Amino acid sequence: MIEVLETADPAIPWDEIWALIQRFYEAEREYVEGLIRHHGSIALYRAADDGRLVGLTALDVYPTEFEGRKVAVIFTSHVMLEQAFRGHNLLQRLGWRTFVRTRLRYPFHMIYWFFDSFSYKSYLLLPRNFRDFWPRRDREMPAWERGLMNHLAVQMYRDAWQPELGIVRRTGHKRLRPETAPLRADYDRDPDLAFYARANPGHAEGDMLVCLCPLTFLNLVTLGMRARRRARRAPKGE
Repeated sequence: MIEVLETADPAIPWDEIWALIQRFYEAEREYVEGLIRHHGSIALYRAADDGRLVGLTALDVYPTEFEGRKVAVIFTSHVMLEQAFRGHNLLQRLGWRTFVRTRLRYPFHMIYWFFDSFSYKSYLLLPRNFRDFWPRRDREMPAWERGLMNHLAVQMYRDAWQPELGIVRRTGHKRLRPETAPLRADYDRDPDLAFYARANPGHAEGDMLVCLCPLTFLNLVTLGMRARRRARRAPKGE
């Protein structure tokens, strides 16, 4: 089950959220909770059998304009999901719902998904689900998209943004627990994983790789096809 609430909603279970976050991050509660409250909405993922909280995503949707083009931005952060619930398209379902609402609200805007990642698991959502995205191992980012990324990142991260590296420098207030998403030395079998390790070598200390994905028709078709393949492979009854 996925529930999306405004971060100002008094019904948000902050103690339950903090208990989940502690399983993924080494962090200060006041700092991380303040970051989440700064976003417009939070999605809570709950297990179907007992309703326990198994994941969350903070998100914002907002319009901007860059070089004369109107853009609607879907920004996500603090994406976490227990390992047992990965591979069941929960993040993709939230993404599709958010896209549809954004398209209805901004019918003539280009829509881009914009996010930061200090875990390879969130980065791999791109090569596992989409045809076009940046950064990537096999293609340079086009000039316009590079400019858009810089435009959005300057607004979001201010001085912490390092455009020459595509990285947001760590704050020291949070880092992944060592067991959350350790990078294995199996790069030969997974070149996307190897790329992430090169692109964000400071991920374990809290550096974040900034990512951009155009939600075009072709990308959405690719997303749907790959989600359907995963659903067919999922164990029955889950």
